[in-house]
Amino acid sequence: MTDSPTRPTPRPAGAAEAPAVMEARLTALLVTGALLAGALLQVWVPPGALTLVVASGIAGAVVLAVALLTPGRLRATIAGFRFTSTLLVALAVFAIVGTLVLQGKPAEFYRLRYGAAAPVILGLHLDDVFHGLPFAGLMALFGAAVIASAAQRWPLRARNAGFFLCHLGLVTSLGGAAASAALSIRGRIDLHAGGETATHVRVTKAGMGTGGAAPLGFDLRLDRFDLVNYETEYRVGYYRQELVRDEHGTHRQWKLAASFDPDLERHLLPGGDTFRLKEIWPDFTLQDQVAPVAAGGQPALQATLEGQTRWLLPGERLATPDGRAAVVFGWERPAAPPGALTAFLVSGAERKVVVHTADGESEVPLAEGLALAGGAVRLGALVPQAQRTQVPATASAEWKRPVVRLEAVRDGTAAEKVMAADRPEALFLDADHALVFERRDGEVKAFLSTVTATRGDESLRTVVAVNEPVTFAGWTLYQVNYNPQDPSYSGLEAVHDPGVAWVFAGFALISLGVAYMFYVEPRLKARRRAQPGVPTSPAQAA
Repeated sequence: MTDSPTRPTPRPAGAAEAPAVMEARLTALLVTGALLAGALLQVWVPPGALTLVVASGIAGAVVLAVALLTPGRLRATIAGFRFTSTLLVALAVFAIVGTLVLQGKPAEFYRLRYGAAAPVILGLHLDDVFHGLPFAGLMALFGAAVIASAAQRWPLRARNAGFFLCHLGLVTSLGGAAASAALSIRGRIDLHAGGETATHVRVTKAGMGTGGAAPLGFDLRLDRFDLVNYETEYRVGYYRQELVRDEHGTHRQWKLAASFDPDLERHLLPGGDTFRLKEIWPDFTLQDQVAPVAAGGQPALQATLEGQTRWLLPGERLATPDGRAAVVFGWERPAAPPGALTAFLVSGAERKVVVHTADGESEVPLAEGLALAGGAVRLGALVPQAQRTQVPATASAEWKRPVVRLEAVRDGTAAEKVMAADRPEALFLDADHALVFERRDGEVKAFLSTVTATRGDESLRTVVAVNEPVTFAGWTLYQVNYNPQDPSYSGLEAVHDPGVAWVFAGFALISLGVAYMFYVEPRLKARRRAQPGVPTSPAQAA
């Protein structure tokens, strides 16, 4: 007689969900408790780098000790994925707040910029959100979660080395960030070219102190300071009026919203309006234009002298800049102008040219295209009855005196205006929006400090430029300022950050651990499964 198979006892509905429910409750309790406790204690403990480091270190140690030493779900909850995910979401919210609210500004700045919201920002210390106790509480929980997760997988083996490398990298980066917050020094160095030397930095921000001066540990000399300017350029600027609040109150101010290259393309403006340059004269001048008429006009002659071309009416002349040569036109023979060494006297009625010089006179028949003085003088068409007008033209292709004809279309209505860069005028789209054709020169492209740093027998001569810092003896030097009225002055920022190397070392360990988990651990597990006698499933192991 065989025994009847044993039927499994039915599990009460929801029993499998109890650990998950408990984990969710503990997660919510820990995260909410850290935020509320931090916000309450922050009434007495102001934010700061030292506050962040000490509070997160103490709180993290306490939470980790309680989790490891007490029975129950606390340790599994802290080491679980749900807890870490919730922490990351909370940290992301802090990052968003810290981005939307500018950090570390004077109280008056927040009153002017944020208005009625300023008391809330200052009261909750949202002006220094990353150094406050609520953020320290989240960092404490995150550090405890990293260590608890690693403790669950102990001991270290080849098959889980990638996991431990990643967690070691996280701990290293957190430690480096703590060192940076507590020990870093940021300050200013003001130097003048010509041999002035600095040995200290004027501290503007320090982890464990404020103000004062800190020794550099080396001598820094400014050998030369150079300004590099952009070449002169011409742009179409789109300006709009904005409401500005400052120490003088609230007022409207024109600000540049966008700028465009001067070309013949149609450009789209914010809001859907458009504009284009219908004509561009890089080297603007007014050029004579003659049109024949049936009656009522005057005779006109086209003449060119040393590259200058004009239409001359009777009694007018075209002369060289020094006045020594001139072309004079008249219907009857004109007189030679005083002071001209060589005069070309053109008579329209006689159709001839008298070349007058100090040695005498000679006559040449007038003909269209006549060239005299080796081609320096050319005579064009003679129009007996003409009307002369002046039209815009360009004297050369060089951008010397640029003028444009700008057309803007707003709400389907077109408006145009001739605009000169040397005399900027606005084409108003409405009361708060305008287009201006303007010249921009003197704008600084870069400022360069040639410095020499000396420490004992070690010396370094290099150039510090914007976005090109220099590191020496543990300090990083940045080019941050200059004085247009004092071409010998250079303002440098000096930063000493002992934790940044550890932060990057942590990133390297994390990258190495991820690579190990993806490319090494699968091969080790496959090799282990292929070995005889090694169980390949939990059932076989049983």
